[in-house]
Amino acid sequence: MARRARNVTSDDANMMSDHATLIRGRIMNSAKELLAKEGYSKTTIRKIVEHSGVLTGSIYYFFKNKEDIFKAILLELVRDCINKINKHCYNESPLFKYAAVCQVELKVLADYQIVRETYMEGYNSTIIFEGMIAQFVEMARGLFEGTAYECTDEGYYQNTLMVKGAMHACLSEMFFRRDKDVEKTRARLLCLALNIFGAEQAEIDEIVGRIASMNNVWDRIGRDMVEHPIAK
Repeated sequence: MARRARNVTSDDANMMSDHATLIRGRIMNSAKELLAKEGYSKTTIRKIVEHSGVLTGSIYYFFKNKEDIFKAILLELVRDCINKINKHCYNESPLFKYAAVCQVELKVLADYQIVRETYMEGYNSTIIFEGMIAQFVEMARGLFEGTAYECTDEGYYQNTLMVKGAMHACLSEMFFRRDKDVEKTRARLLCLALNIFGAEQAEIDEIVGRIASMNNVWDRIGRDMVEHPIAK
């Protein structure tokens, strides 16, 4: 006599969901560790399988390909960065927090060669770069909605495209052979980003000055993002 199938309870569903979250997190953290050690081009699905202990089929259940994994990692890192900045700068304005996220990203790129090389691969991938734009659009919307700097959907997209394009230029400059002052370029980018979102010059000068005076905070946030596992 055939056995009657057991109904799946809400507890069963929660357990399966927790397990899926755990496996997805293991994949992402293994990929993140490999990216930080070996760079984007040398981090393969096969290496992620060996490092994580997760079967290839399970990886493709969660992610389409390596680019998709990288996009997911970047999304989590952006969220983590925003959370950390909110914690350290909870009384600051949305413009300050936006500039702080840009500052942390550029500091990490300047301080970690392998991350710099990995990001360059990402910026040169249309799929990943488009994902970066989408992430920063959502960040800007979350920060600026209901404020004087709120935009239309198209406005958020266009502004973000310009900011991320300028960040790509800053990243490219780090590979130049000529003498360069990356801190000066970084400050220039912050001015540009704030101006694009409609800040007045006096406000821009004040924010950029205070951002520069808090390098120890950005160093600590950047180090945590690079060295610590993604919290899942």
